[in-house]
Amino acid sequence: MRYFVAPIYKLATIIKKNEMFEQDINESFLLLLVEKEGIIDTSKIAINNHFESEKIELNRLCDGANDNIIEIINFINNSLKPKIDNKEFNYCKELDRPYQSVKVNIEVSTENILAKKNLIIANENFFGGSRNRYKLEVEFIELKKQIKDEVELWFKVFNIDFAYEKAKKVPNILVYSHRISGWSNPEYQITKNLKQQVKTNFGYGSVSYFYSLLTFKNIQITPLSEWIDYHQSDFSEVIRYTRSFRSRTPVYDSNNRIRFYKTEIENSYWHYAVEFTKNTANLSLVNEQEFVEKYIIRECEIMVNGLEMFSNENEFDFIDENQVNVEKEENTRKRIDIKGYELIDFRTEKIIGALDFIIKINEYNSIVPTKKYIQRILTLNRKFIPNVYQAFDNQNIEYKKAMNNHNSFILIHNQLIRKQNFYEAEKIRLKNEFNTIYGEKYNEFLQEMSKSLEELKHHNHKIKLHSDNVNKLLKYINKYKEIIKE
Repeated sequence: MRYFVAPIYKLATIIKKNEMFEQDINESFLLLLVEKEGIIDTSKIAINNHFESEKIELNRLCDGANDNIIEIINFINNSLKPKIDNKEFNYCKELDRPYQSVKVNIEVSTENILAKKNLIIANENFFGGSRNRYKLEVEFIELKKQIKDEVELWFKVFNIDFAYEKAKKVPNILVYSHRISGWSNPEYQITKNLKQQVKTNFGYGSVSYFYSLLTFKNIQITPLSEWIDYHQSDFSEVIRYTRSFRSRTPVYDSNNRIRFYKTEIENSYWHYAVEFTKNTANLSLVNEQEFVEKYIIRECEIMVNGLEMFSNENEFDFIDENQVNVEKEENTRKRIDIKGYELIDFRTEKIIGALDFIIKINEYNSIVPTKKYIQRILTLNRKFIPNVYQAFDNQNIEYKKAMNNHNSFILIHNQLIRKQNFYEAEKIRLKNEFNTIYGEKYNEFLQEMSKSLEELKHHNHKIKLHSDNVNKLLKYINKYKEIIKE
């Protein structure tokens, strides 16, 4: 690399944490997690501007509507090219937006700038200089704005890259914030007993994530309470992290109606992620018993108590997964009343599905006794499984009934299909005379066929519904048999 190397900053020069502003994380500074005399603390390190004089000159050159594009190109080649190498940065301008990177290529950029300048001149000549049809000044203002935005982004990515290198050289650094796109899963030894994985996938739109996964005494800490707190939970998702730092927010249309829910990850969320690790780490150091109580025992209690509640009640207060907000101390909850087959379906997912967590809870037993929670889950499953078998038998009956109704209906529907084939053949044979001969009868047929097609959809929907239910219940029955061998 040909650009200059920033000086290495000792911890003494790192700006104090009480000067931090969340919105400036990864803009003005990197947020750090550091170890200070056996205590885990937060701090920050400045993202210095290594292109201050160049930025002033860029602003001067890009001001106004005059055609000084060649002068700007010369400035880029003479002042920036010696300091900036061509490079592609995995840099997210917005952490939750897709397809982001910053490519710095001086030669390609200056060629594009010159081509745009020539196009402006060509358009001016083509329109004969008419200010009403083609405004030369406006085009040069827009071109210089584009140049300024692009070059300032170069400054930004190089400055934060310098800061990354500076942070890595801090002797007692544990974690530092970043805005790097793509999958990352580094592991940090926070204390003797506590490790952290900062799991990020920035720059991938709705599938972007920001997780913290803690491992205590080589046992992964899992948020078992999420199995209870959310209506829809997935085992493979819950075991991916200890805490998630992404929000889900509604996006409204012009009529104030919800269009969709957006995954939201802000640079400010690093504050919550680093604070979470700092607090959990210090708790484990100062009061290990309280740490175990909070992150293991309490989580097991919430899960098992919740499963027992699910087996007895049908109204529940769940966190609204579409309006989760990292910045709020408490998330929005909504009350759901579940009835009919949906209730047995829900209970099966939660109660039988909880068997997957037995291995995880058993791992905790090396830290604190947790076998009683496993026993409560097994007892609840043994009590509940007859309901699953009964639901399985009922859904099988409903599936067979739906198939019989479909088979009876399809005989009548096939008659209409044969009639449709007849009319299609007559259209070809009679051409313009078709409507004269069959007009009224054909219109009646079309109405009849439309109703029959709708009814066919209804039959197919019922078959699929009950077939899916049978297969899903069978999956849980097999899970039960595999784990509880009786």
